[in-house]
Amino acid sequence: MAAEGGSVDLKTGSAVEEVGTAAVSPTVSPAAERTFHQTGGIRNYACPSGRLCVDVWDPTANTYKVFQFYRCQTHALRGFYSTYTPEYENNQTTGTATYFERSAGDRYLRSTAKHAERGINWDPINYIDVC
Repeated sequence: MAAEGGSVDLKTGSAVEEVGTAAVSPTVSPAAERTFHQTGGIRNYACPSGRLCVDVWDPTANTYKVFQFYRCQTHALRGFYSTYTPEYENNQTTGTATYFERSAGDRYLRSTAKHAERGINWDPINYIDVC
């Protein structure tokens, strides 16, 4: 008989160990100017002037992980999943454009500064081109 929550191989009758996907903390490469965990994400954080701030749920910490960008460069995203709450704020210099991309150069969404918190679907986005 399988352990509680487990399963049984129907051919042998033996218990089968369930193998799940381990939780992974979201990351960006190269690193953001600042990264930290914040209850409520950017909703509870004043994104500094001249910065792009994004948040994403971090299942390893059971809270939001905030990435603050300043330098103009393209960042690869790993482990970003949508929560459909405010997930980015573009507080860069007025008129500065940031692009959210599916693959490098394949622009999905353009954000022109300045504007308040906005939601985004991270699922098709693999890069952020800041500036």
